[in-house]
Amino acid sequence: MGKKVKGALRLDVPFSSDAPQLTSGAVGLPRIVKHPGQSCEVTVTVLDAPDARLQRAGVTVAHRVVDGRGEWLLSAPGWGPALPESRVEPVGASGDLPDDFTRLIRPILRRGVLGTLATLELERDEWALRSEEGEDAALVRDERVTVTRSGMITSRYREIEITPTGLLTGQQREFLLSSGLAVGATVVDAFPSAQSRIGAPATGLTSFPRPRDPGPDATLEEYVSAVFTRHLDQIVRAELARRAGDGDVAHVDALLWAFGRDLRGLASVLEPSWREDIERALDGLPFTSPADIEAPVLDVIEALVGAARAPQLGDLAHEPAARVLFDKAEQATVILAERCRGLAVDSPDEVWHGALRAAEQLEVVLEVAAPVLPKGRDRMARMLGEVTEGLRRGALGAFVGDPELDGLSAAQAYQLGRETERKRAGIADVRQEFVDRWPELFREARKLVDKARRRRERKR
Repeated sequence: MGKKVKGALRLDVPFSSDAPQLTSGAVGLPRIVKHPGQSCEVTVTVLDAPDARLQRAGVTVAHRVVDGRGEWLLSAPGWGPALPESRVEPVGASGDLPDDFTRLIRPILRRGVLGTLATLELERDEWALRSEEGEDAALVRDERVTVTRSGMITSRYREIEITPTGLLTGQQREFLLSSGLAVGATVVDAFPSAQSRIGAPATGLTSFPRPRDPGPDATLEEYVSAVFTRHLDQIVRAELARRAGDGDVAHVDALLWAFGRDLRGLASVLEPSWREDIERALDGLPFTSPADIEAPVLDVIEALVGAARAPQLGDLAHEPAARVLFDKAEQATVILAERCRGLAVDSPDEVWHGALRAAEQLEVVLEVAAPVLPKGRDRMARMLGEVTEGLRRGALGAFVGDPELDGLSAAQAYQLGRETERKRAGIADVRQEFVDRWPELFREARKLVDKARRRRERKR
């Protein structure tokens, strides 16, 4: 008895070819028996937006009719556990796509409108190859498929898969292979995907590339693209999970807030109108309900889908990210130093708030640029945190101006006046402490920036 083989044999057969001859008494495969229960006719209507964004993302939404029985299919093997690997629902009385399917896929579909992308008409036959002893040596599945787009046949194909049961010998496998080759079949490790069978635009790039490390030598375009790709992946997966779970928006809120920080950190290199559109979408943070977050999160996802592959950066796109972002951080440091240098205890509140905004802007610049900045950035971040905290304490509350006394009794006015003076005194002490400390902080910051600049220049 010959050595048994286990691996499936897959044959991509020309649609118009005759079926291969799979029986031969000479090799011990005298009979082939049809399995009527496994043979069927299936019509699959694939639904998608006109640009096939679901198919390109690895998500299939389809109406399927199997031997006259209708059902809906949602398959998204790469998006679990929020989306199912395969979920089938019967067609309801209305005949419409289940609302749950539409709700679950919305972050990937965004505002696309579902329509018929393609129809696949499949004829499937299943057979058993019998040995001389009458045992099943292999199972054969033969599928003939016609693909229709916009009422026109665009392709036809035939796939035959022969799966050994454990009794098939090497000689028998060679016979089956020769039979397939005799009718023009091509042996494949795996059959082409449904996307490739449907054709363009389903074969295009996904809107959701995998997050990647841009590396230290990345251009600004490569670096910003990687930052946006990471945010896109995190936000989409969190929004999918929210829809599949209890609907709580807290985690998605946190990710939108983190994206907003990086958006601010990159503000000086991004195209202003594009950035401002996204900032308007984030204005409502934190969102408190599924209804509140629905439109903004779709706006952000839509914007990131384009920006993840082609961020709008202008003339700096092909410059080294490390150099551009270091220069922007250095410029932000100069602005902060200028604003802090002019601070006094009795400076107007808006002056202190202006210095605080400059410190917060430098924080987000350093944060988003950290992977490509020179060594020493952690020390710079710690020192900046001290500066920001001092400015935040000094900018709290009104320091100048008189309290509003209209409508108060004399006793109430007196009490309010005392409270105002206590606040002024407390803030004055905090501000004086920062003003006294600033020269030392500035000298340390200048040393760190100079050292970082020298490191960067040595890498050129």
